[in-house]
Amino acid sequence: MGAASNNDNEFGEDQSTNNDATSTNHDDASAQQPMTCSTKSSPADSSVVFSPELLGMYYARLFPYQMLYSWLSYDPATINPNNNNNNTTKNGTSNNTTTFPRREFSMTIEPTPGNEVYIRYQSFLSQEELTTAIQKRRPTKIDIGAVFNYPPKDNKSLPSGKLQTQERELVFDIDLTDYDGVRNCGCDGAKICPKCWTFMGMAMEVMNEGLRNDFGFEHVAWFYSGRRGVHCWVCDDGARKLTNEARSAVAT
Repeated sequence: MGAASNNDNEFGEDQSTNNDATSTNHDDASAQQPMTCSTKSSPADSSVVFSPELLGMYYARLFPYQMLYSWLSYDPATINPNNNNNNTTKNGTSNNTTTFPRREFSMTIEPTPGNEVYIRYQSFLSQEELTTAIQKRRPTKIDIGAVFNYPPKDNKSLPSGKLQTQERELVFDIDLTDYDGVRNCGCDGAKICPKCWTFMGMAMEVMNEGLRNDFGFEHVAWFYSGRRGVHCWVCDDGARKLTNEARSAVAT
């Protein structure tokens, strides 16, 4: 993979260039911004060596661009990828035009093996722009950030403090390391096996019950974290607009 050029800033800003860089909570970019994310993204596993060729094949053939775009647009019209009018709602307004382009993405890339570059403040007008950027950069990790009041890629052209968080999914991170005290299968740390993974299944059932029945959330998505646990994304409109205090109240 070639080194990042100045043209890479078309989609965002290179933030750091060292292999110890940790992906930070996107909403922590400005201390004054409300509604920060409840979790931090874990850094890429330094023991894993990524093949640029295999990454290229994955992003060209397997990556779910349309599914990701449809989800983060929050527009039912985008569910059908063959819908030529997927930018316009019944009343003539455009949901994804006002939501998806204001979503921040970050990417961790490796221009050379072991040299991580963390790129923030990226945003895309369309699925096609997102696809082009990902296939060009072949990131080893992609983080999904908040929706801001302006496209994050325009942050340098805005007055200081003008870029403000508008909404963010309510996210919970559950790791198997939280259960190290009761795991009796011989695993600890990031090691997992089918036996200790049952703790994740039980945690998901308990949380799902509480989020749906106690708080009334309906749109709850679960994802494997890629390492040692699961992430829960609550995507209801009300959840995305919760204040920091309300998010803490749900978590506790």
